[in-house]
Amino acid sequence: MVFTDGPAGRRATIAGTGLDVWEVIATWKDTGEQWSALRESYDWLTDFQLRSTVAYYKIYPEEIDARLAVEERWTPERVASEMPFLSPRRER
Repeated sequence: MVFTDGPAGRRATIAGTGLDVWEVIATWKDTGEQWSALRESYDWLTDFQLRSTVAYYKIYPEEIDARLAVEERWTPERVASEMPFLSPRRER
């Protein structure tokens, strides 16, 4: 793990990638915390990178769960309402 600073503040990222820990953990949780499904979802990452990500989450679950909660609030309806410029243009 490395820490990256950005507009959202400091966050844990997977070394050598552009992935935040919370992104991989979201997938892991969505797959029922099945290692084989996580491995398949991120087949370009090493076992060490994935195991380090899960280990980080087990040590700091509050940090990652808080970020996951923020992300869950971004529904398609909220995005369309707050950022209409992100919606596809309609044909005239």
